[in-house]
Amino acid sequence: MKRHHIFIVLIASIAGSALIGCANSSKDLSPQEVESKQTELHTDYQNLIASEIDDPLRAKEFAALSAERDRLVSQHAASVQQYSKKLRDMNLDYSTEREQLDNLIQEYNQERRAAQTRFLVLMGKMKATVTAKEWETLAKFELKNLNPRTMSYTAGGQ
Repeated sequence: MKRHHIFIVLIASIAGSALIGCANSSKDLSPQEVESKQTELHTDYQNLIASEIDDPLRAKEFAALSAERDRLVSQHAASVQQYSKKLRDMNLDYSTEREQLDNLIQEYNQERRAAQTRFLVLMGKMKATVTAKEWETLAKFELKNLNPRTMSYTAGGQ
């Protein structure tokens, strides 16, 4: 159970620092260059999956799970952006009642917890599909090249 909490904290810290990562990378490259680079890196990642996982069926399953994870990250990033906008709008409106803020926060927290649960289930499926060695190789590539902090917010439209 302790590992579960550590994992959640890790995911939360990645999501929390994503804006900083996105801001730093977007100053160096145009949006088209960022998108082109992401496409190139995702192609490299798909090629690595195919070459690293010796069973084509497992490779295909892992690639599909990876794509599902990317969609989940993108959806969550969009949700965070929507929540931030609603919170800003409510903050600007003097007539906003505390109950409205409480409701917004509670709704967002429910969505966030549901997304974290789906993410954990998905990660479990992904790990069950590959060996520890395959996972290590694929995870290293992702962390080094795909930069999950930046990816999570560029995927959400930032």
